[in-house]
Amino acid sequence: MPSLFELKTEYETLVNLPADASAAAKRKRGFAFERLLKKLFTLDDLDPRGGYRPEGEQIDGSIYLDGRVYLLEAKWHAEPLPASTLYQFKGKVDGKLAGTLGIFISMSGYAEDAIDALTLGKGLNVILLDSKDVDAAISRGFGIKKVLKLKLRKAAEEGAIYFPLEGELVTATQTRVVEIDALHFDRVTGSVVESQPAAPASADLLIVCEGDSDRVIISTFAERILARAESPRSIKILTAMGKVTIPRVANALWNTFHSESKLLIVTDGDNDPVGTATMLANGLEFADWVSAIPNPTIETWLGLDMVTLRRAGSRYRLEHSREVAQQLDIEELRTRDVQFARFYDAILGR
Repeated sequence: MPSLFELKTEYETLVNLPADASAAAKRKRGFAFERLLKKLFTLDDLDPRGGYRPEGEQIDGSIYLDGRVYLLEAKWHAEPLPASTLYQFKGKVDGKLAGTLGIFISMSGYAEDAIDALTLGKGLNVILLDSKDVDAAISRGFGIKKVLKLKLRKAAEEGAIYFPLEGELVTATQTRVVEIDALHFDRVTGSVVESQPAAPASADLLIVCEGDSDRVIISTFAERILARAESPRSIKILTAMGKVTIPRVANALWNTFHSESKLLIVTDGDNDPVGTATMLANGLEFADWVSAIPNPTIETWLGLDMVTLRRAGSRYRLEHSREVAQQLDIEELRTRDVQFARFYDAILGR
């Protein structure tokens, strides 16, 4: 059995496949990724089974963890996966023995409405992993069992079927990816516990937002605001990958790490900012938070049209949003938009 170090080398080869590679090369990568995952699960004694075909469906595989069988689905597509793909997998899980759970791994992430759609459905029995989770398991050496145990616990305690393992730490001079915490599995208690974090466990402000495009806009604005004010504050940004899931992820973070940081929620108003504020107030289990609710979306701050951005694709949306946020007149936006002014003040701790 290869070591985790050897799996890291194999994984990096797959990750570095050029974006313009042929369809055949990408299909080959998909099969190689499935084999890599089987090795990763075997390394943590999770007794993986490869793909099989029950009548009328395809199952990518399964693992055995702490007395329970988990069905697996793994995808490596160019674009984030829609809710329909998750529903198809959930249907497979629903059709098995009561208590069976599913683990879905998407290297391209999930559409921003997909996780909310699954969360609002009946019977949560699927947890979601993405490339950041696979990075944590392989590249950062956590191992897949530690990642799964953390995410399973958050799903059970808070209904957070997607729980981020990393965020962005923003200061006046840089933005970098940080681990939420360096976690380890305590074999005595059978639980995931905190260890000394690889990065600061707290920041001056903790921000939870909906999706990756929001995170890009927020981090760009935050770095500019801190630099402009010559502020030494640090901001940690975490992505919930959904609007309805924001309170669940925020509660899970707060209850796990007992953060002393103030928390800022940035989420779209979707033409109902009052209803959005009510949803947050009803869902959050602690008092030390504020919100900024751009309406109808955070792209309103940039003067961008969401319909056009969605048609252009996720990669263009991220890059274009970053470019506009870097050039925008922050003071003018602060003057004309009350919600951005709230965001601005929160960044500077006012």
